[in-house]
Amino acid sequence: MTTPRDTISSSGFKARKGYVHPDGRGRLTLGSVAKDADYRVLVNEKGQILLDPVVPIPASEAWLWENPALRASMERALNQADTNEFEDLGSFAQFADEDE
Repeated sequence: MTTPRDTISSSGFKARKGYVHPDGRGRLTLGSVAKDADYRVLVNEKGQILLDPVVPIPASEAWLWENPALRASMERALNQADTNEFEDLGSFAQFADEDE
């Protein structure tokens, strides 16, 4: 039996819509609660469903997110930039190709 402590709502979630029942094809209507967003669907061992909002990225940028070493390097670079741990090397304009 599920106790109130076992529910997702005990983790900071609040009910935004009353009971819903799936239609014959398993679809739920969420209305304005879920409009204008894309979601990842997570289901736990109790059958609770969590919709996690996601932001799609262009396929041309997926290489960064699919490579853990590159992603870690980018995180380090962003952290260094946040804490001013970098050396300004000036402009690289002289190396730019004007044809591109």
